[in-house]
Amino acid sequence: MAYRILSEAGYRVLEAEDGEEALGALHLTRGRIDLLVIDVVMPGLDGVELAGRVWEEWPDKRILFMSAHAAQVLAEHGLAYLDVPFLAKPYTRDEALAKVRDALERRQTTRQESRKPL
Repeated sequence: MAYRILSEAGYRVLEAEDGEEALGALHLTRGRIDLLVIDVVMPGLDGVELAGRVWEEWPDKRILFMSAHAAQVLAEHGLAYLDVPFLAKPYTRDEALAKVRDALERRQTTRQESRKPL
């Protein structure tokens, strides 16, 4: 759904099946991806772990987290202290596009600036 919404809005979108594939895409593009839209809960490398690995190589990379899980689960994944935009599932087209614009325009607190490690 996110792929379709963003593509139809004119964004160039790369899709990855999991965190490892997303890291591979970043390496192939030499980090020239403007925004990563990451699901918090994924098999294998979860969203927060992926963000941590991304920020190790690209500290200023913008990230938009999304999830259908409740706030408690998100806090358990370490999102309570990060200043990163969040999109709750289910979402509408307008909500998704507004969050993407917000994530692209705002300065985010990166791992190096946060108080806790990822």
